[in-house]
Amino acid sequence: MISGEVMPVIGKWLNYMSRLHDGVDAILIADRHGTIEYSAMFSEQENGLADEGFIGKNILEAYPQLTEETSSHFRVMRTGAPVLNEKQELTDFYGRRTILVSSTFPLEYSGELIGMMETSVFYHKDAQLDGKNHWLANPHKGLFRLDDIITQNPEMLTLKDTVQRVAANTSPVLIWGETGTGKELFAQSLHSHSSRARGPFVAQNCAAIPTTLLESTLFGTTRGSYTGAENRKGLLKQAEGGTLFLDEVNSMDLSLQAKILKAIEEKRFRPVGGEQDVHRDVRIVSAMNVDPITAVREGLLRRDLFYRLGVVQLALPPLRKRPEDIPLLTDFYVEQYNRNMGRAISGVSELVRNALLAYDWPGNVRELRNAVESAFNLCTGATVQLNDIPRYIFYHEEEAGERQEPWPMPEHMGLQEAVRRYEKGLIVRALEQSRTVTEAAEKLRLTRQALQYKMMKYHLNG
Repeated sequence: MISGEVMPVIGKWLNYMSRLHDGVDAILIADRHGTIEYSAMFSEQENGLADEGFIGKNILEAYPQLTEETSSHFRVMRTGAPVLNEKQELTDFYGRRTILVSSTFPLEYSGELIGMMETSVFYHKDAQLDGKNHWLANPHKGLFRLDDIITQNPEMLTLKDTVQRVAANTSPVLIWGETGTGKELFAQSLHSHSSRARGPFVAQNCAAIPTTLLESTLFGTTRGSYTGAENRKGLLKQAEGGTLFLDEVNSMDLSLQAKILKAIEEKRFRPVGGEQDVHRDVRIVSAMNVDPITAVREGLLRRDLFYRLGVVQLALPPLRKRPEDIPLLTDFYVEQYNRNMGRAISGVSELVRNALLAYDWPGNVRELRNAVESAFNLCTGATVQLNDIPRYIFYHEEEAGERQEPWPMPEHMGLQEAVRRYEKGLIVRALEQSRTVTEAAEKLRLTRQALQYKMMKYHLNG
C-alpha cells in the first residue's frame, strides 16, 4: 500500500488531472504491487467520475483476464517508462466489459518508483489519437472547459458566468474579439458545459477554405452533382446532436450566408446536388475578429444573419485591456512548458514581468504564449531573463517604420538599475497625471494592488 505521507502527492496529481482533463472517462492509481489505491469511471447517473468499488483490490483481481505480462501497470513498474495510447478491452470481476484507450504513467517519490497512474477515455469508432496530448480525441473529448480560461479580469469573469448560464440552451451564440483572444476556447467551453457535450464539436474556419468549396463542405454533396462528386456528409450533418463552430463567418460569401441563414431558420438544409432537404439538430456558434456592427456596415455580414447568429453575443476583451491577467497567464504558461519540455524554470524575473506588462500584445493571449515558449527555448538559467524573451517586446514601431529604443541606456549603469529608474519615473508621472491611485493604475495597466506594492518599493507613499 502507498504510505500516508505519499498520498498528498497523489492527491495533488488527482486535483491537477481533474482540472486539466475534465473529459477523462476513468482514472486508476495503484501501488508498486498492483493494489488499487484509487479507481473511478465516468457515470451517466453522476454525470462525472464515480467510485468503481475496486479500492483495496489487486489489478489482477479486478481484471481477471490480465497477467503481469499483459498489464500496463506491471510493465510500467518493470521499465519505469510510460505506456501511451494503448487500446484495452477489459472485463472486470463484476462482468462489465469496457473498451478504453489508456495511458499509464509511473509515480515516483523521493527517487523511488512507488506506483502508477492510468487515465483512460472510452473508445469511439471514429476516434483518432492525438500525438500531442497523448490521449484519445473523441468528438466530445479533449475540449476546453470554463476552468481552462485563466483570468481574474472582471469582464472575463462575467463572460464565463454568461457561458455557464446560456450553455444549457440551444440559441446561436456569436463570439467576437481580436485574433488570439480565445474565441474557440469559449466556443469549446460552451459546448463542454451544454447538454450536447457528449455529441460532436465540429469547427471550421470559413476563411481557410475557398468559397467554391465551402458550400459543399458545410452542406455535403450528392453523387453525380458534379464531376467526381460522391455522397458525402457536410459539417452540418457531421455535427448532428452537437455544436458547429464557424470561425471568421464574416469572410463567407454573402450568397452562402443566405443559405446558412435558411438552414438555421428552418432547421434543415439541402446537400449540393440533392433533391431532398435534410433535417439538422445542431447548435450554431460563430465567431469573427471584428465588431459585427462594423462588419454589417461594411457589407461583410448580412444584417439578417447577424441578428440570427447573435442571439447571444460574447465580446472578448483584448489582453491589453486585462493587464491583471498577464502575470497570471505568464505563470500558467511557465508551468505548462515546464511539463511539456521537462524543464524546472521557476518563473520570470521582475524585469521580464515589467516588460510583459508594458507591452501592447497585438496578438493577445496567443502571442504571450508564444513569447513564453520562445523564452523556454533560449533560457539557460533558473528564471527567464530579459535576453530570453523576443526582442520586439522591448521596441515599438513608429509610423515611419523605424525601430526605436523605448529608453536610452545610461552609461556606467547596469540594465537592472536602468529599468528600475525608468519604471519609477513612469509611476511618478502617472501619479502626477492622475487624481487617484486607481486612475494611475489604469494608465499603467496595473492592478491597484500591484501599483501600491511598487509605490512602497520606490518609497512613493509619502
